[in-house]
Amino acid sequence: MEYFKTAVDGLEITRVGLGTWAMGGSGWGGIVDEPAIECVRAAIDMGITLVDTAPAYGAGHSEELVGEALSKPGYREKCVLATKCGLSWDENGNVYRDSRPETLRKELEASLRRLKTDHIDIYQVHWPDEKTPIAETAQVMGEFLKEGKIRAIGVSNYTNAMIDEWRKTAPIHTIQPSFNILEDKLFENQLPYAKENHITVLGYSALCRGMLHGKYTVDTKFNDGDMRAEDDPKYQGQNFVNHLAAIDELKEYAARLGKTVAQISVRWVLEKGVSCALLGARRPDQLDFIPGCVGWSLTKEQCDEMEAIVAKHVPVQVGKDFLAPPLRED
Repeated sequence: MEYFKTAVDGLEITRVGLGTWAMGGSGWGGIVDEPAIECVRAAIDMGITLVDTAPAYGAGHSEELVGEALSKPGYREKCVLATKCGLSWDENGNVYRDSRPETLRKELEASLRRLKTDHIDIYQVHWPDEKTPIAETAQVMGEFLKEGKIRAIGVSNYTNAMIDEWRKTAPIHTIQPSFNILEDKLFENQLPYAKENHITVLGYSALCRGMLHGKYTVDTKFNDGDMRAEDDPKYQGQNFVNHLAAIDELKEYAARLGKTVAQISVRWVLEKGVSCALLGARRPDQLDFIPGCVGWSLTKEQCDEMEAIVAKHVPVQVGKDFLAPPLRED
């Protein structure tokens, strides 16, 4: 494995981390509990240290599975455990943003209970809540840090301007944006900002919700309740056809390097400056490709060639607004 040293004393992470969104089931077409628990343990056995989860992944279900996996002796000690806060859900399971301090205190205690731990290594606000002043959210997160309940503060899906405002009140140690080769032009380039301010970048959707595994065809059918079939415009109509054409050519490029398209896609993310690429999985066999993502490099010229392949087939990148949950109602 490759490692990245964060600005937090003693907190080092692997450059590939396990994302557990799909384990929660919501938006991914169903739940598979036992394989998910074994997947977390298999990732740690492989040498991955960072495991990223969130309460909103299946109304706490993903956290419960991660907590069960890490309760086996020896696993919690090997894990840098990251989870999130700032999203709530109603009785119908509809998720909305809520970063009020009183909400975050309740969330923290609930996450500690579900994760079966006395502290969280990286605690992140999942989405910005424009109805709550940033300073109020930052203040309570700083209190969690002083209380020893968390080791590092992170935010996800925040803009640079929001991060600047936050840092007037409390530190930010990590940021978590979506970043992959199919969506890089949609991304506010926070990488230079993060480097300048010694902030660790955890990039989610490194394989674009599984598309960059290269296993899908125009005939692929997703389960009921899977957001890729219902919400993600990349997986629909001509957009899907265009993206698959780009991936087919990337497969040929990867083969010349003795790699898979997933492996060069993850490597591209790392070469662009992301500290840790988060890769979603919910079965141990879905981790098999990961060793081929580390221990080698792409040149700048190779990264440029990969980007040119994508641009040829997808000249205008497709938005990802569907990922954003709504603001809470007053």
